[in-house]
Amino acid sequence: MKTTIKLIAVFILAVATLGQPTAASTGGGSAFRFKGLSANAYFSSADPSGCIYTDVSVFASEQIVSAQPGMGTPSSGASIFISQYDACTGTQLLSADGYIPLADPDLQISRKLDSASLNTTINMFDYISNNTFDVTVNLNWAAVSSSGRQVSHFNYQFSGCKISSHLNSTFRYAEVTGSVSDGITNFTPTAPVDATLSNVKSGDHSTGCS
Repeated sequence: MKTTIKLIAVFILAVATLGQPTAASTGGGSAFRFKGLSANAYFSSADPSGCIYTDVSVFASEQIVSAQPGMGTPSSGASIFISQYDACTGTQLLSADGYIPLADPDLQISRKLDSASLNTTINMFDYISNNTFDVTVNLNWAAVSSSGRQVSHFNYQFSGCKISSHLNSTFRYAEVTGSVSDGITNFTPTAPVDATLSNVKSGDHSTGCS
């Protein structure tokens, strides 16, 4: 289930990166293709008082998205979400997210899915205070498992709309070292709860859908 959720996040990041619809008319229908590498990590920790919990989700990918026909558009980016919650008072202290397009040196993912590195600075928006702040992300992934595979097919039909989609993913679980910090607080003081490296190929074709 966790792996499936991460793969869905790949599509969300791809659409956000392009910032425009990705389907093109092909013979009365539309087609969409996606392939890319991603590095994901989820951290969860509590402060010494046991009251304040910090959760951090990091997602970085390099991908090619195409609306058939066409060669596709390569892109690379990273997104992050940080939450801090005081369980003793029931108060949300921080709820912030950010996204940044990446240059090639900022994100390196091995095609064998044995390692990855992410080094960048991301501007965050905090929905609690309505303020912005920067975090420096320096993380390294190292695979700790053999490759797993996920294959799925989906067909949907309703009121003349037909959608056929497929997904083929290879992934490896990983250890992550490094930090996500605003220069004062290290938001990732412990090892991640979950981390993976993934290689995803997916696409869909639809007809009769407005």
